[in-house]
Amino acid sequence: MNPIDHFVKRRLRCKGYLRYVDDFLLFAEDKETLWSWREQLILKLAHLRLTIHPQAQVKPVTNGIPFLGFNIFPEKRRLKRRKGIHYQRKFKKLKQAYAQDQLPFDQVTASVQGWVNHVRYGNTIGLRKSLFSKPIHKKVLGKTS
Repeated sequence: MNPIDHFVKRRLRCKGYLRYVDDFLLFAEDKETLWSWREQLILKLAHLRLTIHPQAQVKPVTNGIPFLGFNIFPEKRRLKRRKGIHYQRKFKKLKQAYAQDQLPFDQVTASVQGWVNHVRYGNTIGLRKSLFSKPIHKKVLGKTS
């Protein structure tokens, strides 16, 4: 993707460019510039045998931009709803596996820390509080007399 970075910065002279791995955003003041850049990028990527995702589009930042699991607005970053729901389900399964001694606590901790380190960049404090407010306990069989 390095050739694309250079193309966008030097050839297109895009001042607002953001890329993470294969996801990227270009910012401009008007739609016409963005549509022109999109067409030029499609041609450049074709030389590298790459394509732009069919849903890639030009739209105002005020509508929110989906990027890396978030919807990004000028004043905030919101985690996509389905990403929160997905992790709630995963965390429930992790807790069950730990309670049944099928998973060590270290793996639960690693999963939680990885997810929290990603979502902390969005407005997710309420979600994190509700998800992690209850401690994880192993089930212990009591003795009967």
